[in-house]
Amino acid sequence: MIHSLKEYCKKFFKASFNGENCLKIRSYSNRYNMGDLVQTAETFISKNLGAVLKSAEFLQFGVDDVKVLLKLESEQDSIDEDKYKSVVSWTKHDKDRRRKHFSDLFRLIQLENLSNEFLNDVVHKEELVGSSLECANLIITATLSRLLGAQVYKKMKGQSDEILIIGGQDYERSVAKFNTKTIQWSNMPDTNIARMWPSAVNSNQQILLMGGAEGWNGTYYNSVEMLDLNDENPKWESNLPSMGEKRYGFASTLLDGLVYCAGGYNGIDRLSSCESYNPEERKWSSIRNMNKKRTYHALVSARGLLYALGGRDGNCTTNTAEFYDPRNGKWEYIPPMKTCRYELTAFVLNNEIYAIGGHDSSNRLSSVEKYNLDTKTWIDVLSMNEERCGGSACVVDGLIWVFGG
Repeated sequence: MIHSLKEYCKKFFKASFNGENCLKIRSYSNRYNMGDLVQTAETFISKNLGAVLKSAEFLQFGVDDVKVLLKLESEQDSIDEDKYKSVVSWTKHDKDRRRKHFSDLFRLIQLENLSNEFLNDVVHKEELVGSSLECANLIITATLSRLLGAQVYKKMKGQSDEILIIGGQDYERSVAKFNTKTIQWSNMPDTNIARMWPSAVNSNQQILLMGGAEGWNGTYYNSVEMLDLNDENPKWESNLPSMGEKRYGFASTLLDGLVYCAGGYNGIDRLSSCESYNPEERKWSSIRNMNKKRTYHALVSARGLLYALGGRDGNCTTNTAEFYDPRNGKWEYIPPMKTCRYELTAFVLNNEIYAIGGHDSSNRLSSVEKYNLDTKTWIDVLSMNEERCGGSACVVDGLIWVFGG
């Protein structure tokens, strides 16, 4: 009986190939504990999974049936690409109602099996993916697992460092936190003021957020607010002294316990002015101006010195770089970068200053170069996978992290 029923099922599938009927038979036979028929249905669907996912009937499936299909394995080489495309198509078929299911379905796709080209050219550009923190987490996890290898990845997951992403080119208050231990994003308290192109530093687990603007043609800020991560329930406080100058598109860093801010735009002119903040004294003080006006530049500290890199000094993008020595209060030039860059990001690793991405006035950049503090030379290093201007970067346990842009 079972043998003939299985044969009938196979003939039915071939005569009336229909993904919905396949699932109906599977559901019916499963309900009545007809295990062999269930297996027959699943085997047939698995062998023809790509066609089922692309069928018109698939768009009418309920979310539970979609999950059943996504969990099936197949010998087709590009099946995970087909699964991804089907999930996007299914969701967009009734986007308002189905969007809430997208991240759960996205989780069932083996992202490790997708090519870098498909991830970069298709997945990363999909609005449904970009608007979901959970989907971003899954992509990061898959990418790290594939690129770093299991041993390095497990070691990295054992760390507890967290990275905050604050503000940006958009006029917003939202703050996101990335945990390098769990490879997860989460939300933090919103800032008190929406700030475009502010700058921030971490001083003893107290995040100082400074300056920025209300919008492209709005108010320019010299105000400062602070998020104390030492508190159990941190919130942004605004009772800190303001900077001496309004600044937008400027750069900041820490050196010997002091916060330094340099350059930017005050709504009237691009700035070469700089100032420092003493957290213990709660006091801002002016320091000597840079040799060059700079906006959208980078500022880092290394070996007791400040280094200002690139930016714009008017209508021109520059590759110049200079350092400030607090001991004599002077700015001095160092050899220029190999590439003119503004909206770049920079950090220090192993006594070398990395200048990452940016814009050279003609093109967004994926290129990276580094300055050796001993040899005083710039050399090119491996470019990023994507062009980025206006991004941010940091180093956690020897790994370079670049966000946004």
